[in-house]
Formats: sequence, C-alpha cells, structure tokens
Amino acid sequence: MNIIKISNRYCRYSLGLILLLFLSFSVQGFAQTYLVKGKVSSQGEALKNVMVTDGDNTTLTNSKGEYSLHVSLHSTFVYVSTTAGYLPKDSLNVPQFYKPLRDNNSTYNFELIKNKKDDTNHVVLVHADPQFFKEEQFKLYETVVDDCIETISGYKDRDVFGIDCGDLTADRPHFYSPYINILNKTDVPFYRVLGNHDMENGGRTKEESVHQFESYFGPSYYSFNRGNAHYIVLNNVFYLGRPYSYMGYIDEQTYRWLEQDLSYIAEGSLIFVAMHIPARLTEEVKPFGYNQESIRQQTVNIDPLFKMLEPYNAHIFTGHEHYNKNIIHSPSLYEHNTAAISGSFWQGDYCWDGTPIGYGVYEITGNDVKWYFKSGGHPRSHQMRVTPVGSSAEHPDDIIVNIWNWDKNWKVEWTENGEYRGDMIQFTGHDPTTAEGFTDKENLEFKWLSPVPTDHLFRATPRSKDSKIEVIAKDSFGEVYRERL
Repeated sequence: MNIIKISNRYCRYSLGLILLLFLSFSVQGFAQTYLVKGKVSSQGEALKNVMVTDGDNTTLTNSKGEYSLHVSLHSTFVYVSTTAGYLPKDSLNVPQFYKPLRDNNSTYNFELIKNKKDDTNHVVLVHADPQFFKEEQFKLYETVVDDCIETISGYKDRDVFGIDCGDLTADRPHFYSPYINILNKTDVPFYRVLGNHDMENGGRTKEESVHQFESYFGPSYYSFNRGNAHYIVLNNVFYLGRPYSYMGYIDEQTYRWLEQDLSYIAEGSLIFVAMHIPARLTEEVKPFGYNQESIRQQTVNIDPLFKMLEPYNAHIFTGHEHYNKNIIHSPSLYEHNTAAISGSFWQGDYCWDGTPIGYGVYEITGNDVKWYFKSGGHPRSHQMRVTPVGSSAEHPDDIIVNIWNWDKNWKVEWTENGEYRGDMIQFTGHDPTTAEGFTDKENLEFKWLSPVPTDHLFRATPRSKDSKIEVIAKDSFGEVYRERL
C-alpha cells in the first residue's frame, strides 16, 4: 500500500515536471516571435482568406479582412500573397505587396487594387539575366523592351505582367534604378527573382547576402495569385561565405514556408515556380558530383520541391545558364530554362546555344498553358534558324536547324526540292552561327566566350548542297513553323 502511494506521488511529480518543461519551452518559443496585426482591404471592401506572412509564419485574413501573425525576430518584412482578381500597389513597377517591419510598429494594413481585367486569361513575359556591366548596354536593352511593348500591345484583352528570373545586373546594384526605369516603359508590373549576381558579397552568411536586393525589390521569396494560377518566387542561390561563391540550394526556412504556402492551394491547381538557378538540367536523374560547376548549375536539394509539386500541374521558370532548354521532369512538372535577355553578356545577337536575344511568353487561359519564345526584333513566327551544308564543322555534309524552344513533343520534318524527306535527326552539338561569331576574339570583350553544346539541333543530308530545302516544325500545341533555304 505504501509503495502504491509513493508511486502515485512520484507520477504526479513527474507529470508536473513535464508540464512545467512544456510550458517553459512554449514560452521560450513565443519569446522568439512577436505579434503583429492588420487588415487587408480594397476600396473599403474587406478581403478574406488572403495569406499574410513574414517569410517564416503564415496566416489567413478572416471574414473582416483582419489578421494577426506571430513574426520571427529575424524577419524583415510582413507581406501578402495577393489574391486572384486583385493587384498590389505599384511603385516604379516594383509590386508593393510587402511592408518593412519597423520597431515600435505592430499594425500593418494592406490596400489591394481591384484588377480592371479578368485575370482568368493572362499573359506572362519571362525574362532572365539582363546582367548589365556597362551603361551603354542599356541602349541595347531598350530595344528588347520596345519589342516587349509591341508584344504586350497584341494582348489588349488580357492581364499582362512579367517575371525576371534574376541576375538583374552584373554585381552593380547602382544599375538597378536605370534598369527599373527602362522596364517601366512596358507599363506592366514585373516580379523579380534574386540571382547570384544580385547577392552582396562579403557578408558572413547567406542571410546577409540578400539585403541590397531586398532594399529595392522586397522579399527574396514570396507568392501571388493570378486567375486560376498560383505563382511562387524562390531564392535558390546560397551564398557560401566567399566572394562570388555560391550553389543552387533551397534552405530549410524557405521549404517550411513553402509547405505552409502550398497548404492553402487545392490539389490539381496550376502552379508556376520562378527561381534563378535551374532545378535540374536533365530529364533523367544522373549521378551528382559535388564540384564547383555542378553545384552552381543546378539545385542540389531539388527533390523535396519536386515532391511538394507532385499534386499540382506545375511549371518552373529558371535562368542563369544563358541558353534555352525545356525539360519535362514528369507529365505534370515542366521546367523552362530561359535564355538570357543579354545573350552572351551583350556581345552579339545570340546566347551560347544560338538562341536569339529574347524572352519567353506564356499564355494562360483558365487552367491551360501555351508558350513560345519571342526573339527580339523578329516576328513571333521566328522559331528556328536553318544553316546550309558546310556551316557545321561537326556535320559538314548536313543542313543544320536550331529550334531553341524545342522539346520532345515537337515534330521536325524536311523536304528537298519539294520532295518529302521525313523526320530530321535530332542531335547534341554546337550552333554553327554562334560558333562562327565566337571565333572573332578581337571583337569580344570576354575572350573566353565560346558556344555550348545544345540538344535542340537537327540535321539532314541533302542529295545536293544546291537543293531547295524547306524545314517544317510543329510545336507541342500544333502550331506549324516553316523555314526555307
């Protein structure tokens, strides 16, 4: 009997100790956050179910548009994921969906603007790597922006905006302002992604590397909604603590935030993820080597993101590589590595793979997505370049076709003197036009520039080098493009 009493007393003591420790840890956990509150509205109308976040924690507004959020001590912004049908306030075409956290301020209200257009059908212009390192390059950039303006004018019935996939300058933050001012001419908002050349060098941690970018463009990861689509911008450039040293990597805080963000999105939804460094450069999973080249060219811990996106119809926008490449990771996951809008660092008219200077255009109609690559200064129909026999050192007896927006769903055929000759042979090699341009080292500021192998090349051997050739290419959506030689 005495043993039982002692045991009960011991159990009560142990339970009390456990509860005390639990409360201690809970208080300690809350001590790492502080509470902010506010309201999200539009012209006096309360907006409910709008996600509000500090990049660490998330919450939704209630039926009165009100929210309260536990904010981490290390957070620098409170911001909203703008709901479909509404737009954030805009300043110099930098969407103002965020507010810097200030000492002694606990209230942050957000006023959204009702979209004048039905955003169920909208268009996204995807840029990558403007990467200015000289002032005179802005004149070249203006010609591409003028081309964007012409493209936008063809979509008067649609909501249009842009995403720039990073490396907005070449480590020259003082160029951000002229870059913004020129892009303002499009009169549409552009959302920005942080690239490796947008990081601050010299900080002691990855967190210290984003301050300059965030002072111009706000949080380095965030989300927003347009029509039926959910857009996510991620920072996958991880600063390694030495100047110009980085890898493609998504940190744990971003992944935790992303899990919360996606918890509000219904399975089967259309999702776009924009980040700078490619997710993965091949459709098949290959052994990964942890060398400097490998860790810089792709995201080393991408598998969790792919897993998170499995329930959705997802597209990933990336840049960084200065070439164009479409990668079908699965039937519901498609990556678009977008060619640099600066080409080969503003030297010549092409990227390293022969893709012309230009940008991606994505037409979203409800839940359907179509896309094409728009070459600056060329009509929309300019989707390939044909070079004659003798142009390629690799295949001197063949005509060569470069189709920069190709993926494995395209069909590429040819005729010779009006006679159908069947499918062309797809191969990996060097674009002849780019290879020739890079031989003129005297006129290149960067002598190390050279063409890179690409898999969006096709070849065929004509019976005569003087034959009349026609190439017929059909894209994934049934659009047919023709080029004659």
